[in-house]
Parts: sequence; structure tokens; C-alpha cells
Amino acid sequence: MIGKVQRLAFDGSSNIGAFSRVSENWLLLAPSDFSTAKDFVNLFSLKATTTTIGHSTLVGILTVGNQNGLLVPHIVFDEEIKALETELELPVHSLQSKLTALGNLILTNDHAALVSPKFSKTDLQNIRDVLGVEVEVRQLASSDLVGSHGVVTNKGLLAHTSLTGEELEWLANFFGVGVEVGTINCGVPYLSIGLLVTGQAAAAGIETTGPELMRITEAFF
Repeated sequence: MIGKVQRLAFDGSSNIGAFSRVSENWLLLAPSDFSTAKDFVNLFSLKATTTTIGHSTLVGILTVGNQNGLLVPHIVFDEEIKALETELELPVHSLQSKLTALGNLILTNDHAALVSPKFSKTDLQNIRDVLGVEVEVRQLASSDLVGSHGVVTNKGLLAHTSLTGEELEWLANFFGVGVEVGTINCGVPYLSIGLLVTGQAAAAGIETTGPELMRITEAFF
């Protein structure tokens, strides 16, 4: 079955991945107007959990997770963690690292996680324990921001256009999925800022072009 692929905005912004994050069984949204939340819920057929992280609306940039757990940065407030654990019925772990943009630094699905070299050994163990997956550490395209250089599900991966053939092959073998390269929002190669995908549906920023939507479809469905 071909998944639903749709252009969406988050309160008018095409950077939908900054304010939201999705997994196969949960959807996180920053506070938004009713129509925005309704669009995301209808597309992904998931209950939305509305939250902030450290009172910030940059939920997609500050968090990362899968079906096993959710990682949040140390700036999170206790009441936010408690609310997330109640809503998601998942372990929510505050990573005690100076790094906060976890979504830009970790690329994960339900089976594996690629992690930035910026994390300490203690951080890596916590990431492994919470996400419950195999963890590897490396750069992509000579960048530590590996989470911003791709979007991965249990079915496919779309990667930054500057990755080498060796890197693309490594990603395919590590995550065990097919890999394509592409952009979103009319040429933006930093995919996670404007693309959310599950096994059933994908949301791309409102400025994403027709050819970009076709590449997203090819990568994931």
C-alpha cells in the first residue's frame, strides 16, 4: 500500500519538523492552532500529545525517540517529563548532556540509531538503553549533525544530497532499509526540519515541490 504524502504547514511555517516529531505509535506537537493539530492528526491517524520542552516550542529539534522510548534534553522541566510519560506510556529520559538539539544529533528508527560524535560514552549508553537499539557513532557529510541529514523509518531513509556513495551504502546496511537522496521545501537538504514520516504517511513542508514529493514517496513507500 502506498502511504499518504501531503504538504503541511505548522501555524504557517514550512519548517514542520522544528515543532513536531512522529514515531510509529506517537505524535508530538508544540502548542498550535486547532486546524494545524487537526491536519497532523488526520494525516498520521495518531493521537497528538501537545508539549513544550523547557517551555520551548522547538519540540522536533529538542527530542528524538522511537517505539521504545523518548529522549529529551536536560532543559526539560519535571512536569513536562511526567506529562509525556503519562500521555505516551513510554520511558522518557532526560539526557544529562550539555547538548540540547537531540533531534539534530541522532538519527533513529525502531532498530538502530546513528549518533553524533559529540556525545560522551555515558550519553551513548543512555541513548542505547532508552531507545533499545544498536548504536553507531559517525559523521555524515563531515558534519556532526547526523539527525538533520536524514529521515529514517522502518521502511526507508531519505538522506542529504551531499552524502557520498560510501555513506549511503553504509546507511542502507546499518538501518536495513533502502536509501534515497532528496530535498524538501524547494531545495532544502536538511530533511528533518521539514519532513515527518511513518510507515503509513508522510508530511512535508508546505513549500515542498512536486518532484520532491515524488522522491519522498519513492524513498518510503
